[in-house]
Amino acid sequence: MIFLSNTIITSPERPEISHGALVINNGKIIAVGLASEIIKQYRSHKTFDLGHSIILPGLVNIHTHLELPKMNLKGNRTGYASWVLALLRSKRGIKTEQYRIAAEENIQTLIKTGTTTVADICSQGMSPQVLRKSGMRSVIFFEQISMKPGAKLDLAGLPLEKSFCTGLSRCGISPHTPHTVSEQALKSLHYFARRNKLPLSMHVAETKDELLLLQRKPGGLDRLYAAAGWSRSWAPRAGSSFRYLRRLGVLDGQFLAVHSVQVDRRDLRIIKNSGVGIAHCPRSNDALDVGVMPLKTMLDLGIPVGIGTDSLASVPTLSLWDEMRFALREHKKSGVTAQDILNMATLGGAKALGMEDRIGSLKPGKLADFIAVPLPKRNTGDLYSDLLRETKSCIMTVVNGKIVYRHPSLSRHS
Repeated sequence: MIFLSNTIITSPERPEISHGALVINNGKIIAVGLASEIIKQYRSHKTFDLGHSIILPGLVNIHTHLELPKMNLKGNRTGYASWVLALLRSKRGIKTEQYRIAAEENIQTLIKTGTTTVADICSQGMSPQVLRKSGMRSVIFFEQISMKPGAKLDLAGLPLEKSFCTGLSRCGISPHTPHTVSEQALKSLHYFARRNKLPLSMHVAETKDELLLLQRKPGGLDRLYAAAGWSRSWAPRAGSSFRYLRRLGVLDGQFLAVHSVQVDRRDLRIIKNSGVGIAHCPRSNDALDVGVMPLKTMLDLGIPVGIGTDSLASVPTLSLWDEMRFALREHKKSGVTAQDILNMATLGGAKALGMEDRIGSLKPGKLADFIAVPLPKRNTGDLYSDLLRETKSCIMTVVNGKIVYRHPSLSRHS
């Protein structure tokens, strides 16, 4: 099939194509270029004219908790520890069915707003089956919390069989944080993941309280440890979260570090040299008042950074367009551009997940994951700023060559 559009962005790193065409076959992109040339070359293909629209790579949301429903937590803006305690209290009243319903509704929101690949942290066991039915591409990280010394990890029940971790779904492991997974447990999880060729995702250096705990200084996490019945002596000791993880040997190109707000120059060198991917969640960071990630420095260093919406427990929506708008406002003064932000939400996210050879840009041979959004009504000469300013949702979402969402206003022309 040939998809026609007013403009095609093959990648924010490359020039746009005016009056373009994208050709797909068997779930892959086989050609992209000027419509006048593509139509002549592929005369037997059906066409879908998307009119005054922009085709661009599908968005990659690299950090979510899809099973969590919308919550109004009083802990927001009062610090990380207060928020976590409020979250734990709220979760006591959530039933299993509510987690499933939340996952279904949240996935539909992602699809309609243009996310074609999602990295989800699964803690309730609901999101994997819902994601499989949705038609989305996904990386599902099964969350692990184990702080008690000597505690044995039970990984036998995880759905990691080959029949599940194929096709559109890929599995991984998520040790929760450096302060909620013991050194012994983290080493075991890393060994298990590497033996089974699974990626790891971990909340790292999200809050200054984590640094204080690792440095054996008083901080907000003392309250969490007391609530969990954990001894403060169980916490690891290190100058920083990334120095601790490097010492354990768990940092590599298959490691996704989420948040990474509280980092210094030494930590940035560790991140760069280890090949770790970073998930930036600016709205969640703001809501929990944990600080601002040094995004411009990371991008200048060539560190792969993607964008995640986190969960409805800390942000009002799961739209990556909302996340991108906030990220631009937060980092614009440091020199980050709208083009940088859109690149993070597409190819940057793919790189952070180690999937850039398959998704993140539109080029022949890559998987046919793309979206179409309305052409901005106001043209300022900066297409990327116009897109971030105006885009709310998609008119079409395609994953693996299959249309998974199509706005009712679309007409089809063959």
